[in-house]
Amino acid sequence: MTAVDTGLAAEYAAIYAYGAMAVHLDGDPRSLAEALEAEHRSRRDALLDYYDAHGLEAAPAEAGYDIEHAGDAAAAGALLLAVELNVTTAWRAGVAATEPSEREICLRMYTDSAVSLARWRLAVGEPVATPWPGRPDR
Repeated sequence: MTAVDTGLAAEYAAIYAYGAMAVHLDGDPRSLAEALEAEHRSRRDALLDYYDAHGLEAAPAEAGYDIEHAGDAAAAGALLLAVELNVTTAWRAGVAATEPSEREICLRMYTDSAVSLARWRLAVGEPVATPWPGRPDR
């Protein structure tokens, strides 16, 4: 599995999670969740274009993903924060890819996902500033 494969899988999971969690949100958080879901869909589409351009076959999305139940807006927000962190972590790992086109798309996706992560952190009241988004805590 390549870094791009891992990132694509994370994007699929994010799309699923936003679809499942948005029903628990309203107002500005709901609007942001809808915008971020659209961004994940755009990244997925760009990745599928990458696969086509390189003669590669992309794995399809799973029929469903195992996510925690969220009974309220706070739980949905926390779950989506974990999802954004997971996506950013996946793309950060891909920046070390040795193949130039793979490294380039991973860096672009990492940058975009770090912005999404910061936006969601701000929405749920978490500190936004992180020197290396997606870096595991040591």
